[in-house]
Amino acid sequence: MYLVDKSKGVALIKNDSVVTRHLRFSGRILAGLRVIFWGNVEAEEVYLGKGCVVMGDILCDKAVIGACTRFNRIIARDFALIQSKCMGRFVKAKNVRIAEGCVIGEVEADENIIIDGNSKIGKLNARKILAFGKDEGIGRKASETDSEG
Repeated sequence: MYLVDKSKGVALIKNDSVVTRHLRFSGRILAGLRVIFWGNVEAEEVYLGKGCVVMGDILCDKAVIGACTRFNRIIARDFALIQSKCMGRFVKAKNVRIAEGCVIGEVEADENIIIDGNSKIGKLNARKILAFGKDEGIGRKASETDSEG
């Protein structure tokens, strides 16, 4: 089920919905939990909730993919954030951030790839690749240790 607000430029897709066609929208697409897309998803910004499945491609400027989501390809012009335990074949963006537990076949970035935690990634291609372990990361101070914090 869809809810479209053209004045705000937002398309909402309710939880547990099934979208059987290609979805193209000039604005933001916000999908709830466990939404299944049988076709492509095209928008300026795409936000997918936890447990979504995208059979087609995700084409956008900015993509935020919720945890435990399965996708085919993500092609973002600016930024792609892939949260924990996602599975996909291909990601291409200017900057990519991947959370822990993801399984992705190939990742390409024009600038940076940040991998936060253990993930299985087949091929990486970027100007700069940063990989952090489980106890390290962007949100943790460099001087902080386990006994202090």
